[in-house]
Order: sequence, then C-alpha cells, then structure tokens
Amino acid sequence: MVRSSEQASRADTLRYSVRAGETLIVSLPARAGGDEVTYEIDEAPALSWLVDRSFMWRTLARERGTLPVRLRRLVSGRADGEVVLLVEITG
Repeated sequence: MVRSSEQASRADTLRYSVRAGETLIVSLPARAGGDEVTYEIDEAPALSWLVDRSFMWRTLARERGTLPVRLRRLVSGRADGEVVLLVEITG
C-alpha cells in the first residue's frame, strides 16, 4: 500500500513509500491553482508508466533508497512547473 504525506501545491514535491517489489500507483492532482493540468515524464525509472494523471511504477525486489521521479506539469499545453515524486523504497 502506498501512502502520500503531502498534498499537491504550486511547487510540488510529493513523498511516497513503497515496499521493494511492490507497485506504486499515484493519482496526480487534476488541478493546480484552479487550472486543469496534464503531465509529461521528464525523468522516471524503468518499469514506470504515466497515463493521463495516473503514474505507476513496478519496483524491483532489489531496489532500495529514495529515488526522484520528475514530471512536467502543463496548463493549456504549456509548461507550468515540475512535480517531483520522492519515492522511498523499503525492504
């Protein structure tokens, strides 16, 4: 099970925890500052996907530590900032 410790804001850093070998599933915020947003991947690990506002990462059993996933937030098709998912992978 995945737990979020923060809500999205203008300069987003969202923290999650997942056990190694499990799947992280994140539903990204639909709005920022009242505007509808979409996302694009800037930097993400292998075995991860972004579909609409859903981010999924199937972690490997041997992975450990805190890793960043960097997403670009778009409003009306224009870059509006970055969302960083800091994912702590535990054993």
